[in-house]
Amino acid sequence: MVTDDLHSLLAKFVRTNTNVADMQWDRRMSPRLLFNPYSKDYEEKKKTAHYFLLVASILDDQMVGFSENARNLLINLHEKFGTSRLFEITKPHLFGEEIVKYSFYNYLGPRKETIPETLAAVNIFVKFKAEKDLIRYALKFAKPKDFVEGVTKNIERMRDKDKAWTYMRWMARPEPDLEIFKHYSPEDLQVPLTRENASVAISLGLINSTVPYLWKDETAALKAQLKITEYAKRIFLYDPAKADYPFFLLGRWLKRKNLNRNTLKEALQFFEQIQKVTGQPQAHYQKLSRYKSGWEKETARILMQMHISYGYETITFPLPGDKYTPDFILDKEINGRKIVLEPHYEMNLKQSSKYSLFKQTYGHKFMLILLLKNDLISFFNKRNILTSDVCDDVWPIEFVGLLIDKIKSGEYGQDKK
Repeated sequence: MVTDDLHSLLAKFVRTNTNVADMQWDRRMSPRLLFNPYSKDYEEKKKTAHYFLLVASILDDQMVGFSENARNLLINLHEKFGTSRLFEITKPHLFGEEIVKYSFYNYLGPRKETIPETLAAVNIFVKFKAEKDLIRYALKFAKPKDFVEGVTKNIERMRDKDKAWTYMRWMARPEPDLEIFKHYSPEDLQVPLTRENASVAISLGLINSTVPYLWKDETAALKAQLKITEYAKRIFLYDPAKADYPFFLLGRWLKRKNLNRNTLKEALQFFEQIQKVTGQPQAHYQKLSRYKSGWEKETARILMQMHISYGYETITFPLPGDKYTPDFILDKEINGRKIVLEPHYEMNLKQSSKYSLFKQTYGHKFMLILLLKNDLISFFNKRNILTSDVCDDVWPIEFVGLLIDKIKSGEYGQDKK
C-alpha cells in the first residue's frame, strides 16, 4: 500500500520532470542528432520514425550497456552511412564491421554482438512490411497495442514489447516526445516494464522483484506492466506514459540501492531539496557508460567493490556565471551532507574557483573531497590553487581505496564534527 505522503512526493517529482526531453534526442547532449526530430515536414517525420525504431530496438542493457550508448551508436552510424544507406542496410555484417571500430565498443553490453542483426531486422521490417513509411503503416492499427503486436512479431529483439512501448511513447505523445503517430491517443499507451521503472515499482510495493524471471515469464511481465501503468494513471489519468521518463530518471538513481519505500522517499526528498536550492529540476541523465580517466575508473571500481552506492555525473549544479557537474556523489553522508568525490590529475585557478563557488552555494548539503596526485598537492598549495575555501578535504588519489574504506566504516569524518 502506497502511503499518501509517498505518493504525493512521487507525483510531484513526476510532474516536475515531465518536460525533460528524452536523452535520445535532447539537443543539449553531445553528440547531437544530425536532423531535427521535431520537424513538421512529412518526409522528415518518416525519417524520424524509422531512425528511432532503430534506436528503440537496441535499447537494452544487455546490448548497449547504458541508454546513452544507443544514442551514441546511432549518431555515429548515421554520420558514417548517411540517411539513405543507414536505412537500406539489411546485411548485419555491414553494421558490425563499423560498430567494432568505435572507442566505446568495449563498454557496450555483454550481448553487443546481436546489435548488427537487430538493426538489419528493423530495416527489413520497415522496407518490406511498412513499405518504407512507418506513419502510413501505423494507420493500419486502431490502437497502440495493435501496432506493438505488429512490431514485436516481426522484429525478434523487440518481442519483450517494452522496447516497442517505449517507441510508442516517443511516437504518440506530444512534446517533449515527438507526436508523429497523431491518430493514437496517449490514454491508450502503457508504461513499459523497463528495469528502471520496475525499480520504482518495487520500491512502491507494486511488484515483488526484478529478477530476470520476471521478463522471461510473459504473463508475470504483463501483470507487472499493467500495475505500473495503473499506478501512473493515478498521476496522469489520460496520459499514463507521461510518467515513463520521470520513472526512468528516478529508477536510474535507485540503481544498486535497497529498493523499498524508505529508500524511495529519501531519494524523492533529496531531489526536492536540490530543486529548492537550485530552482530547477535536477534529475539529469548524464551518467556515462565509460569514465573519462583511469582514476575515475579506479574510483568507480572500488566504490562498486565495496558496495557503496553512487551517481556518476548525475546532477548539474548552476553556479553564478557557471555550472558544475560532480563526478561522484555518494549515498553516504557525513553530518547530513552528501559526499562528493572529484578525481583530478591537474588543477588550475579556474577549476578551484568553480569548486569554491560550489562549496559556498551548496556546502550545507554536500562535502567536496578533491582527489589529487600526492606529489602535486603541496605544489598546488604553494601556488594558492588549493586555498581553504576550495573544498572540504584533499586526499591523495593514489590512496583512494583507503579513503573509501574509511568512508564505508564510518571512520572518515569523525574529526570533522
